[in-house]
Amino acid sequence: MLANINKLCVGTVQFGIPYGINNAVGIPSPNDIKEIFKIAKQAGIALLDTAYLYGDAETKIGELAEQKFTIVTKFSSVKNAEELTNELAISLNRLKTTSLYGYLAHNADTLIENPDLWQTLQQAKENKQVEKIGYSLYSTQQLEKLLDLNLIPDLVQLPYSLLDRKFEPFFPRLKQLGTEIHARSVFLQGLYYMDTLQLPTKLQDLKPNLREIQDCCKEYHVSIGALALNFAVTNPFIDKVVIGVDNPLQLQQNTHAVQAWRQNEKLIDRINKIEVTNKELLNPVNWK
Repeated sequence: MLANINKLCVGTVQFGIPYGINNAVGIPSPNDIKEIFKIAKQAGIALLDTAYLYGDAETKIGELAEQKFTIVTKFSSVKNAEELTNELAISLNRLKTTSLYGYLAHNADTLIENPDLWQTLQQAKENKQVEKIGYSLYSTQQLEKLLDLNLIPDLVQLPYSLLDRKFEPFFPRLKQLGTEIHARSVFLQGLYYMDTLQLPTKLQDLKPNLREIQDCCKEYHVSIGALALNFAVTNPFIDKVVIGVDNPLQLQQNTHAVQAWRQNEKLIDRINKIEVTNKELLNPVNWK
């Protein structure tokens, strides 16, 4: 499974802001971040994912990653070409680099509301500041609107996990368009790890689904983390899987989970048959 390790991408939101429903650790120390980068490089992980709005995560990458990774970052809700150009310059400066692998709208609505920004992104590509342009998606409706606007992405980032499979029908079309697909939220911000007895009131509707996943893991003798991660990693349409890590041990565990994985189609079929009734709860925005 060494080839699948290359599909991992280190998400860095935790480096700048406390993040995740199951994160009791907070922001990792600079030494921990350096160790995470060291482990990632040794494992064969080449890509980092970050964003302008992730606190000082971009700055920490610039200071601690020693230019050993390619980087995808995301711009905020800018209103015009000047704001976008300025924000790109700030991100490049923070990251101590002259070019990015990917530059995405943090929320695809920014491009839906201001489609002219696409020309600015294309110009950044021509200037060799960016290799791939695109957007981070939250809903399938966003993707449909953007494709209708003919904003064909080189790269999209989208949520995909054991219970959240809403984008699956779009995967073949995106591949036909030549789009690289990055999956995020494979652990649903840590929800899959939570004790179902400790679920917040608002998430009670997900309890039967989470228990079904737990039953599958017991029956097939796999951990929830390994299943959640490899469900995305082994999907042939997905090019990269963004995993946020709070500490070096977590990254080691994730890389080991990919290396040790043995695919079981019966298990995957069981997961694919799980249906969530209240799909709004699959978006962490609705947890508050």
